[in-house]
Amino acid sequence: MDGTRLRQDEQSSQETRARGTMRIWRWARWAALVLAVSWAVNWVVNLIQGEQGWDLWWPLVSTVIWTALTVYGFRTYRRIRTTTLPIITGRPSA
Repeated sequence: MDGTRLRQDEQSSQETRARGTMRIWRWARWAALVLAVSWAVNWVVNLIQGEQGWDLWWPLVSTVIWTALTVYGFRTYRRIRTTTLPIITGRPSA
């Protein structure tokens, strides 16, 4: 009996953690996408204006970083929604 309760508590804790992670990524992935696009636009504007050196490379590096974070966020959210939560809860994926 105690083993069953322990598993249920552990399952509830894992589900709560997974749902919390989903809640964070639900918004963070879009924020990262907006930042990636804004840095890309900044880089294009600097390129058009003829900037060189750090003024040109920093927006490009930042765009790559934010794009990677965006991709990671979308993949993590999808993995949790389609794989992790159904395994924890035993219900079909959303």
